[in-house]
Amino acid sequence: MERILEINSLYKNYGKIKAVQDLSLTVNAGSVFGLLGPNGSGKTTTLGIILDVVQKTGGTYSWFGEKPGNESRKKIGAILEGPSFYPYLSAEENLKVTAQIKNVSYERIDEVLKTVNLLDRKKDRFQSFSLGMKQRLAIASALLPDPYVLVLDEPTNGLDPQGIADVRSLIVKISGEGKTIILASHLLDEVQKVCTDFAVLNKGKNVYTGSVEEALSNKEIVEVKAHDKDNLIKLLKSCSFVTGFSENHQTVLVHMDHQKNAFDLNQYFVANGLVISHLATNKKNLEEQFLEILSQSS
Repeated sequence: MERILEINSLYKNYGKIKAVQDLSLTVNAGSVFGLLGPNGSGKTTTLGIILDVVQKTGGTYSWFGEKPGNESRKKIGAILEGPSFYPYLSAEENLKVTAQIKNVSYERIDEVLKTVNLLDRKKDRFQSFSLGMKQRLAIASALLPDPYVLVLDEPTNGLDPQGIADVRSLIVKISGEGKTIILASHLLDEVQKVCTDFAVLNKGKNVYTGSVEEALSNKEIVEVKAHDKDNLIKLLKSCSFVTGFSENHQTVLVHMDHQKNAFDLNQYFVANGLVISHLATNKKNLEEQFLEILSQSS
């Protein structure tokens, strides 16, 4: 699989503040890679470094297997800050200014406006746009050079629910067209809904990397109730595929080996003569995963 971005032992210090510490990660082609972490975790600083707008303290990174430079930068579209356009110009006129700066043909303007669902508003002034429309126009601007990679910093920050839904749908749409997307977010729901892979940053460090699918699929929790609770606890302690459990009032929450499920657990109880009055399966969402990862890395 082609590696789009590779970061090795990256550092960034602001005096005594260590914004990024020994950060290493890899982004593969075709993925939607999320940098997830609380405010101040180093997400924006990391994006600034790989886009050559923030000077690194140490470490290396490469784009497309090559040392970063002008050629690799041409393959990247990015939005690091909020949308910045001339308020009195129309969407089309603002994109013409961007096209001139990036030395891109005007012919792509209608195409990118169609992609972000703003083609019918291309003659309207930027100042008349909602925040969500402004963000979509910023994405259109980043798409003008037809980049291989799109880098977004907190793409739904400050938007209303409809704006958030529109931008998320747009990210999925652009990814489906074959572009690799790297986005920073502190919104767990955002990463869970649009990303294929993610890294959790905490205090500038990479404390977890993996696919969203794997992170969620292996975290099954089974709720169990039995009239004979003492025997239930006894059997759970002796079960080889139970990795842990906790009591929640009358319910026991059971954690198991990822190769086992609720059916296996119920069979185990039946084989040992225990009658279960309640058994239900829950999946850990990314929020529970995220909080668990952060607590373990603190």
